[in-house]
Amino acid sequence: MMVDSQRLRDMALADAALRALAQTGGPVVVITGNGHARMDWGMPALLKIAAPEVTVFSLAQGEDGSAVNGGFSLTLDAPAPKRGDPCAAFT
Repeated sequence: MMVDSQRLRDMALADAALRALAQTGGPVVVITGNGHARMDWGMPALLKIAAPEVTVFSLAQGEDGSAVNGGFSLTLDAPAPKRGDPCAAFT
């Protein structure tokens, strides 16, 4: 069910990007998480199917040298911020 939700969101993002491109002539920037920005199965993959003439640049962001895979155009790395355990609120 979560994969279906991810794919539906990818489709909605691709649709919004193509509508914005048609309205403005571009460029169009979509800010999203790495999963939706993946060139192999995220929003850019759907854009390639729907509009192969559109040029897509996909940027991934990693932390502390963690590898980010997915065929991105560019991956940038930065130090991880200090953060607590997000699950601590539920214990």
